[in-house]
This record gives sequence, structure tokens and C-alpha cells, in this order.
Amino acid sequence: MTFCSFVGSAIINDQIAHADTVTVAKTATTVTRTTVSADSKTSNDSASSDTVSTTANKVANTASNIAHQPNSAITNLNTSQAATATSSTTTKAASSILSQADSETANSNTSQAVTATSSAATEAVSSAANQTGQKVSSSNNKSHEATAHTTSAASGSINQVSSTAIKSATSTENTNKATSVASNAAKHQATTTKKADLNLTTVTASTPETDVWTIGDTTRPRVDVVDVASYQSAMTQSDYNKLKAAGVKTVIIKTTEGTGYTNPVALAQAKMANAAGLNVDFYHYATFNTADTAQMEATNMANFLVKNNVSKKVLLFADMEDAKTYTVNATANLNTFWSVLNALGYTNHGVYTSNTYLYRDAVIKTVGQSRVWRAQYPYTPSANNLWNTDDGAWQFSSTALLPSGSDYTGYIDVSICYNGLTEDSAGTNTFSTPNEFVNQYHWEGNKLYFYGSNGQPITGFRHYGNNKLEYYGSDHAQYRNRYLTAANNQLYYFGSNGDAITGLRHYANNKLEYYGTDHIQYRNRYATVGNNKLYYFGSNGDAISGLRHYGNNKLEFYGTDHIQYRNRYYTAAKNKLYYFGGNGDAITGLRHYGHNKLEYYGNDHVQYRNRYYTAAKNRLYYFGSNGDAISGLRHYGNNKLEFYGTD
Repeated sequence: MTFCSFVGSAIINDQIAHADTVTVAKTATTVTRTTVSADSKTSNDSASSDTVSTTANKVANTASNIAHQPNSAITNLNTSQAATATSSTTTKAASSILSQADSETANSNTSQAVTATSSAATEAVSSAANQTGQKVSSSNNKSHEATAHTTSAASGSINQVSSTAIKSATSTENTNKATSVASNAAKHQATTTKKADLNLTTVTASTPETDVWTIGDTTRPRVDVVDVASYQSAMTQSDYNKLKAAGVKTVIIKTTEGTGYTNPVALAQAKMANAAGLNVDFYHYATFNTADTAQMEATNMANFLVKNNVSKKVLLFADMEDAKTYTVNATANLNTFWSVLNALGYTNHGVYTSNTYLYRDAVIKTVGQSRVWRAQYPYTPSANNLWNTDDGAWQFSSTALLPSGSDYTGYIDVSICYNGLTEDSAGTNTFSTPNEFVNQYHWEGNKLYFYGSNGQPITGFRHYGNNKLEYYGSDHAQYRNRYLTAANNQLYYFGSNGDAITGLRHYANNKLEYYGTDHIQYRNRYATVGNNKLYYFGSNGDAISGLRHYGNNKLEFYGTDHIQYRNRYYTAAKNKLYYFGGNGDAITGLRHYGHNKLEYYGNDHVQYRNRYYTAAKNRLYYFGSNGDAISGLRHYGNNKLEFYGTD
């Protein structure tokens, strides 16, 4: 919220401290209530605003109640209520303004400037502003759901304001003042700022030149740190180079928010910062209010860190500002968040918060004051007036501009670091682990990584030992109990120890596959295993069972154990009998066996039964019901008789 003099300067501007984009402009007096409903998990946010405007007479009458000597006024953004100033008269006036704003709603997307005409009110609010002279940060919203939009006051609206102000003046002097204020309002745009999931009541007054300044201004506190999110995605490598040249040492980058959002440009931003010689830290925007959700949000951040091989030395901040995190268990919840990251080796922690965060001391307790990055904005930050010097770092402005000539022309958040906190990180080795793990394995949670001679985790195949093979995915984690299809459709399977298997692998419901000494799965080929057992693996890699026709009328058979039949019978459906020879092929023609026994298999490889067979030289055989060729007399038909010799 911003409480302002109606023709003078600000009393207190309690602004969104860490919105990814903040629009600041000189404004005429407005009474605005903005309701925002941000679409979750997207940085392309939409919002609707209800703008409420009151007439100059009402504002002037209300403002005339303001007393002259307020000691302080604090705004609570999370409840949209004005807190008590020392002067009760000031309190009543502020409450009256809020009450009038609430009672007069209108559906409009354009803020209308409303002028005050009472010189007494002007003097009262100006005096209060002089007593305070600063902006106080009550909430630093770094949410990817937060945006800022500026709407221009239409010329017709300005004319209406001017007309109303003049009519409400009770003297020539007041008329002149009202006309002057309305004329000033016509020169500038009204500004409304949206904050995700909050209802803001804003009272904005015509102010002196907006406090926008350029990094490198020696009258301001030293800029050691800038922080960015997806809203600064337009920054180029040249911009980061200019920050380095201007003396900036560290860039703190938003990685994640809640349980599912990841800043899509975080990786690119970090790499450009590193390339410019800037240290990189990361932060997570917290929304958790239970231990379970704290664990889930930590996992979200951890996924980004592990996937991108972020060094364990990198400093990680929990951004504790969202009202969703308000709970008496704030300390325990944040400690749960830290414990998940600790388990993965990320133990370098800090907390970002502001003075008006309800559980500020509770979350600071998890890291200690020296590791706090605190947001609090004076209206005009000065190099001669440093705040929060007992903290690790102080974020003192969100409306700084990059050095002249930069490609990015939007605002950026800036901070001063007092004790080296933000530099206690991995430097420019954000994505490397020099001298930490070289030519060795390293477990992170339940994932195994192998770091090569350059200290980087490897990807792809790694041959080692005596014909051993392992594989590391694009996330650098070793494959275990899973397949890999490589070039030329070659399939590998990596067992529970991470090694690519060789030989037979039984799986699922009596399925069998085979991997050669090169670890590649057999497909459309035989494999002889152990005691001359032959298998055939089909196009899907599975060992077949049953009959297999191949070649020129050749037939073989594989049992339920997938082993090829050799020198043995097989009875198929409809009592068809096959015999498979020493080479595994089903035979055709005559087969002598046993003690002068003879059987015959047709061209279809099926044994003859109860039927004749004429062989070469017109020799005739008869095969009985058991498949054997008969010898001796055979009665058949109507008193017919034939005879078969001992051959």
C-alpha cells in the first residue's frame, strides 16, 4: 500500500519488494482497489482489476482530517489493512479513505486521477511525509504469478477530474490549487501494481520524480548483488558483462516455485552470469505450509539442481514472503525443506524475507541472522544511510536500471552484501565440481553418478573393468534395471548393479531374452548356451517357443523352456507327430529306428499313420496306427489280404 499526500510527497510507500517486474511512475491522486487472480504455474499471467475512484470533494473532505505529526505508518499487504500511525487523527483519515474506496466499486481497467483541493489537507499530509521520508517493504513478492501493469488515464477522465476539483473548491485559492493538481495529473500515467493472490488497496498521490536510478550511481548503496527471474529473460550476455564491469559480484536466480514451477530461463541466466565472471546463487519461492508440501517443494528445487549438475557449493535461498506460508509451524516446515536438500549434499542455505513477513523470526532461526537476505526499501536509498547491517545482505531497491547502453531496459532488484554471504558459493563454477569428484562414483540420494577426469559427471556409455559396460543418462544418473535403445536400434539392459548384462535374462511371465558378449540383445538370431542348448530369439528379442518354419520348407520346434528340440518327437494339435533330428530340423521321408522299426514323415513333416506310402522303385509301405511300417500279413477291406516283408 502507498499512503501519500494528495499534492505533496509520500508518507509511506509499502511496495511489493521483489516482484519480478515493477512499474513505477509519477501519478495523480487515486484511490484504487486491485484484485488479482493469477493463473498458477505460468509466467504469462492474466489478471483482472476493479478500479474504484472517488471524487475530489470526498478525498479532500477525508484528507482534511489528517493530523500533522505522524511518527510511523505500516501497511500490511497480506490483509490489505492500514496499520495504526501514532496520530489518531491520521489513523482515522487513512481508515476513512480505505472505507470510501471499498464502498464505491466500479468495473474499470483504467485508474482515474482524483485531485485533492484542501490546502490544509495538503499541508497535513506533506508534513507527515516529511516526518517519515521512506518506503517500507512489507512483502517481497518474487512469485512467477506476479506481474505489474500500467494503465493510462484517458484524457476524458483527466478533464473530468479537473472539472470536479474546480467545482469542489471553496475559494479562489482552492480553485487555483485544484486546477494545478489536475493539470499535473494530466501529464503523467496512473499506475496500478498487481500482486499474486492479494487484494491491494492503494492510495497514490502526485509525487516528486519517481525514485528510479542507474546502477553505478555512487550516491546509492553499493550494488553487490542483482536478482533475476523469468521476467528478466530479455537480458543478454552483454548485459551481464556490463553488470560485472559496474562492480556487481553476484546474481541470484529464481529456480523454482511451489511444487511444479521451474523458471524456464534459469539455466541460461546462470550460464551467462558465469560467463561474465559473476558468482551465481539460486532461490526457491516458497508456498508450503505443511511438512509434506515443504518436502515436495524442496524436491522440486532439488530436481533442478541435480538435473543441471549444480555444484554442492552453491548458496540456496528459501524465499519466505508468501502469506500461504503463514503457520505456527514455519520453523519446522522450513527445516523440513532444508533437510531434503541436505540429504542431496546441498547444505549452503540462506533465507530471504522482509520485516513485515509474519513469521520472519521463525524462518530466520533456521539459518541465523548472518545468513539473512532482507528486503526493505527507503524511498531514496543512500550510500550514507545503510540499513540492516547485521544481516548478510540488504535488498534496498527494485527500481534500479542497468548501466547505460544495456540491452535490457526494465527494472532490476539490487542488494548490498555486508559479510560475504552471497559470495559464499561456487563462484563461476556453478555447474562443475572441480577437485571434488574426479574419476570416481558419487551417490546423490538413490542416484549414482560417475565424475570423469575433468570433474564433470559423464553421460553415455562407460566401458570399464573386464568387458563391463554402464550407461549414464542425460541427467548424468546411472541406468539401473532398465533398457536402453542405442544407435542402430541396439538394445541393452542394465541390471541392478548398473552393469549391462550378457547371456540369458528371464523376465515377466516365462519370457527370455539374450545379450551377447557385446551386451547387445539378440534379435532374429540363434544362441547356443551351456550344454549345446539352442535358442532362437525373434524380432522383439524374446526367445520363441513352439514350431518355427524357416528356409526351404524347414521346421524346428522350441519347448516351453525355449530350447530347441533335437533327436526327439513332438506331438502337436490333432495328434500330429513330428520328429526333429540331430540338427533340430523336423525330418521328412523314411526313418529307421530301434530294432528294425521304420516310420515315415511327409513333406509337411507329419508322421504317417494308417496310410500307405510308395517309395522309389514302386515300393509300397503301410504304416500302422502307431506310425510304424508293418511286416507280415495285413487283412483289409472285403476279405482282402496283403503282405509286407521284414524290410
